[in-house]
Amino acid sequence: MDGRRGIWAAMLLGAVAAPVMAQSAISLPIAKGFWTNDNQKCATVRHGYVFDGKRWGSLYYYGPNGNMGPAAELQPITQTRAVEGGFTQMQFGGFDGAGYFRVKSTGPDRALYRVGAPFREEMQVMDEMLIRCSYASLSPKMKAALKRFAPALATVK
Repeated sequence: MDGRRGIWAAMLLGAVAAPVMAQSAISLPIAKGFWTNDNQKCATVRHGYVFDGKRWGSLYYYGPNGNMGPAAELQPITQTRAVEGGFTQMQFGGFDGAGYFRVKSTGPDRALYRVGAPFREEMQVMDEMLIRCSYASLSPKMKAALKRFAPALATVK
């Protein structure tokens, strides 16, 4: 009896883990790299987003003059899917809640990032126009942060 339980447990674990493990590369309509708001200069930026092919999230310096950090909040993307308006929705951790994170390309090294968050009886939507910064265009400080938290992007042009 105990042997059967072990087999069932292994099969169940394998079935649950298989969908997450099967998707090693994530397909987004934007290139891998460091992305920031289009009103920022790559050489002086202190906050942006990282897409390394498997994860998405913030990379930033904080404090009154951006002198503290760096900090990173990168999450593995477990699934993507096309949604209305030409966006691709990212799912993190196998859970799709009421809020969402979406991205769509608007040209070479340009994207629209849309976040939707439930608030009272409506969905609040925030759009950010993003540009992709090459590794070479970043400040030494941001290069060090990128190298630390997303080393595979430390050479992306």
